[in-house]
Amino acid sequence: MKNYTFEYTRQGLAYLLFGLSFAIIVLGIFLFRILFKNSISPGIAVIVVIGLAVTFFFLNKYRIKRTGTATLSANDTTIELNQTIHISFSDLRYYYIYDGKNGIVFTLGFLDGTKFKIGANNNFCNVDLLKEFLSDFQSAVESYKVQNKINIVHLETIFARKQTLYVLSIITVLVILGFCFTRMPLMILPIGVSASVLVGWIQYFQQRSKGKLVDF
Repeated sequence: MKNYTFEYTRQGLAYLLFGLSFAIIVLGIFLFRILFKNSISPGIAVIVVIGLAVTFFFLNKYRIKRTGTATLSANDTTIELNQTIHISFSDLRYYYIYDGKNGIVFTLGFLDGTKFKIGANNNFCNVDLLKEFLSDFQSAVESYKVQNKINIVHLETIFARKQTLYVLSIITVLVILGFCFTRMPLMILPIGVSASVLVGWIQYFQQRSKGKLVDF
């Protein structure tokens, strides 16, 4: 049995802080228009409001990161976050590890339909600590699959799902409509989304050609 210590992101709190920071900007500009329109120049007001929002975010940034621990054996793992989570490999339906430019996200799907998800954003955490645990976790699960002759799906991409076809089709239609009926600066929205949609289609057809699409 091996022990690990890692850092992870409280994603919900991160979204909340971003939202509150944006709200400070909106509220600050609104109050400026009502209270200080004739006494403070708009340029100075915007700088002050943005400065307040940025200061608020950085004063609370430390709350986003947390430290967790885990133990890993040949048959199970126990993860200690704000509570203890024991995971037996025999209960797993699939696992998904996404290593992107902003960090790493780890998702487990269980046979009873429940999920477990944890991530480490590299803007707040040392992601290498979690990567080490997940690398060993994947090796342990793959060995367990071979030894016990069971199928635990390694979901390589979120686009490797049969219903992805319908989701991508709807988004593609919306992007096309966006190109047809919007002008700059709103045109930026379909332009930005189109690259992600193209990547989604490529990954979907790659997984379909390999016969790795799943129905959950």
